[in-house]
Amino acid sequence: MVLLAALVVIVGWTGVVRAQPTETAVPVDARIQRLQDLHILLGAPDGDLQLERQANGGEFVVLLERVLQHPQLASQRLGTPSSGEEANGWIRAYAWTTGVWNRVLEVRNQIRHVWFGLRYRRVEGSGWGIERSHWMFTSLRDAYLDDGLIDLSFQPMQRISGSEGINMLLTAAGFGGEVGAMKDQMNDPVGDEALRVVCRQHGLDNVMEYAGKPLARRDAALLAWRLLAERTGSD
Repeated sequence: MVLLAALVVIVGWTGVVRAQPTETAVPVDARIQRLQDLHILLGAPDGDLQLERQANGGEFVVLLERVLQHPQLASQRLGTPSSGEEANGWIRAYAWTTGVWNRVLEVRNQIRHVWFGLRYRRVEGSGWGIERSHWMFTSLRDAYLDDGLIDLSFQPMQRISGSEGINMLLTAAGFGGEVGAMKDQMNDPVGDEALRVVCRQHGLDNVMEYAGKPLARRDAALLAWRLLAERTGSD
């Protein structure tokens, strides 16, 4: 007896036999898709995001810097209320003070960039063992000079752990000083408990699921998305 094949085939009017698809592609996580839409998460030339591969530190820094430097996100300003003269006066004073301080920081960063360019000329590469033409270089430079995410001892090609990624995320979100202070108060040399406390204080408890584990590219992307959500006030 001839057994019927489990795979259904459809014979077209041209006589060509075609296999009926038995499964569909797994939909992309909406958070991952958001990062792709903003050109924060980019894959290989063939489109492969390599989400299951363990991330290295440089890749994660690039993701965070693309969030911090994104033109749609970097220039967010506090809105002015539609009513309330006292509130409007406070907002104007705050905006003026913030604007002056931002200009001071901008001048300082420009000086630091000039210093960095003079110290690490093209023929000498950079402080992280990569050439200035490397795709990571600009993000590493900005992370060092502008955002304080790394120092010159940072090794961009080394694999990054989840705890390191969380610590860097908190620094990018403006909470880095709290982690160091909490580690000292808790006598926590490893730092995971300090990370947990700071994350809880700022509503970031869910990122602690990555602590103490290797950080895959998918996890790195989701941490970057969390920074994006923190800056935009979205979920």
